[in-house]
Parts: sequence; C-alpha cells; structure tokens
Amino acid sequence: MPRAEVLETALHRFRTHRLQTWLTLAGLFVGTSSIIVVVALGLTGRGFVMTQIEGVGSRLVWANYQETVTSGVARRIDDQIRDSDALAVAERRDLFAGVTPLLVLHGQIVVLAHGANLTVLGTTANYPLVRKNLRLLRGRFLDDDDVGGQAKVCVVSRHLYEQLYGVPSAGGPDVNGGEAGGILEGAEGGEDGEGGGVSRTVRTLGMAFAVVGEFEEPVNTLGQGDVTPDTIFIPITTAWFFAPAHRIDTLFAEVRDFAQVGAGVEGVQAILRDRHRAGAQYDVQSMSTVIRVANVISVGLMAVFVLVAAVSVLVGGVGIMNILLASVEQRTREIGLRISVGARRSDILHQFLLEALLLGSIGASLGVVGGLGLPLLCQLLVRSVTVQVSFLAAVLAFLFSCGVTVLFGLVPAYRAARLNPVEALRHE
Repeated sequence: MPRAEVLETALHRFRTHRLQTWLTLAGLFVGTSSIIVVVALGLTGRGFVMTQIEGVGSRLVWANYQETVTSGVARRIDDQIRDSDALAVAERRDLFAGVTPLLVLHGQIVVLAHGANLTVLGTTANYPLVRKNLRLLRGRFLDDDDVGGQAKVCVVSRHLYEQLYGVPSAGGPDVNGGEAGGILEGAEGGEDGEGGGVSRTVRTLGMAFAVVGEFEEPVNTLGQGDVTPDTIFIPITTAWFFAPAHRIDTLFAEVRDFAQVGAGVEGVQAILRDRHRAGAQYDVQSMSTVIRVANVISVGLMAVFVLVAAVSVLVGGVGIMNILLASVEQRTREIGLRISVGARRSDILHQFLLEALLLGSIGASLGVVGGLGLPLLCQLLVRSVTVQVSFLAAVLAFLFSCGVTVLFGLVPAYRAARLNPVEALRHE
C-alpha cells in the first residue's frame, strides 16, 4: 500500500472517531506537558535555592576556635583567633578576595520599658562585602574611620530599630545613598530626619552608641546566622574594649573563585595551625557542602517528579493501545479484504504503527507547546522569580511520548497483521 494512502487511511480513522482520538491526545498532552513543567519547576527551585545560598556567600569560608588539648590542658586563651591571624589570612590575596573578623558580645538594653538581651557584633567596614547577607535600609554601615578611630557608633537591626523608635522601616535600599549621613536624627514623635535634631543612641555595655544606620538580613538563615532580632554592629576596635587580646570569635574569608573553596579551607587551616601551638583545634567550614547537598536533593526530587509525570504518558500509551485494538476489531473485514487483494502483512503492520505514531506525535507536540507555554506565562506574571525552562527536556519528553505510543501500538498492529484473510472476510 503506498505511504500516502496509508497516511490518508490513518487520518480518516481519526476524523471518524473524534472522541476516542481527542481523549487519547488529552492523556498524551497532560503527560508530555507534565514532564516539561516538572523539569522547569525543578530547575527554577534549584536556581532559587542557589540564589539564596549566593545571598549568604557561596564562596564563603569561616573559622572558629574550638579548643586546645595538650597534656590535659584544655582551651588556652593564647590560641584563640586574633586580629593578627586575620591579617595573615588577608595577605593571601591570590586566594582570598576579602577577610572580615567578627566578635560576639552580649549586653542588655531597655526596649518598651522592659529589659532585653542584645547581641553586639564587632566587625570591620568590609563585613557586608564579605558576608553578603546584609542590606541597609537607611543610613550607612560602619566605615574605616569608625574602625580606625574606635568610634562609639552602631548599626541597628530592623526589628530593634522599630522597637526602640517606633518608626516603620524604610523597607528599601539605603535612603541616604550610603554616602552622606552620620548619625541618624529625628524628632520625638515625628518622622525620621525632620523637626527636632534629636540624635538616636543605643545604651549598652556601659556606653552610648550613636545610631548611624538600620539593616536587615535579606536571606533568612533560620537562626544559624550571626544576626538575631535584637542586634547591633559596632566597630571591632571598640568591641575589643570588652574582649582581651583582640580576640576574634569567627573569621570570615571570601575566596576569589568557587573552584578555590577547598583550597581556601585548607589555606585558613594551615595559617591558623602554623601560627598557634600544637593541639589547637579550629573548625574551618565552607558553603560547598551545603551547595552539594542542595544539588543532590533538587536532582533527586526532580527525578521522582519526572517519573510520576511519566506515568501520565504511559496512561496515554494504554489509551492508544485500547483505541487501536478497538480499531482492529472494527476493521477486521477491511483488513482481510486488503490482504486478499495483495496487501502484505508488513503493510498492515506499518499502517497501524503509523496511526500510533501520528497520535503520539500530535499529542506530544501539543504537550510540548503547553509545557513550554505555561512556565513562560508564569514568568510574565511573576517577575520576582526567574523561571528556567529546559528545551532539552522538551525534546526528550517529545521523543519519550512518541516512543511510548509506538511501543503500545505494536500489540494491536501485530494482531492486525496476523489476521487470517478468510476468517477476516467472514467476520461480522
């Protein structure tokens, strides 16, 4: 039978059995589009997680002193991380783009006529550049003059600022541009910066710190970060008034390239080990483990969801088998007649396989359009999240759907080709 005639016969079958055809196409449409949408969701979710990790510093390495155990003597003050250690790490400019120390102190503050615990973080001016997870809402951060002059200034967390002064947060970038603005001023009972020229201060640790800025953490660290709801940053040189021997609780270093994270961890460990006595133990970590775990989890979830979506394609394949088996039953006499007038069994086999392939390709094509169109439409509606679409997944989903339909079409096609022409002609 000529190929054009086979194609015309298949299309005629679809036109005369529209309901069966469209129900079968619906199953293939849902299955194919589901695979593409699930992959898009997986890629978008992984991209969002990586963006959050990048927000807290994907190239970040940090070190903490644990203890010193030498001949039964534990935790020697001399082996704690010092400012000189931070300078030694910063000298490795070939490996590290920035280094910042952090000293954690705890004080008391009066908030709404009640005493509250306050976290006081001493650091340097480049903390936002290295640590990443900090956004100014108003005013400025600490600068080099504050650190060099041991200034009594502070940058206040958003929660604490609102509790202390009752002024809603600016809710955006640095309202003073990060340049002008020393001490934040405001009138009592009025808007910030208007009407009274009253300097805002935070009294803790026996000192009064002038407020120069307000900040927040844009990425929630679920309590594992440096910042608590009631936190202020002060120059580390000022914090050293309350800590002996210029102690550093956490040393942060940002490597220049993500591929150098492992070398950065080893470099910090080597510097601390060489500068301190044997037996001193330091915990040096990085974000590489978190990133690796996030990748494994996202890939695993994506694979599971793709397998679930593939079930819909298999259901569509079963539908194609059903419609072709019914077609063989209804067209038994037609098949017998064609065989009797010279059609080969291979022609009958090819005819039914072509019908299955046509159903599969049409349904899969509609599924590709829907699977790609839905994420792109979501991107237009939701601008805050970057939707990632995989065209490779679309091609593979199309081929998978077509392959499933041909596979499920083999049984009815083989059954049609094996019919006895004499018995087929007698079939009622």
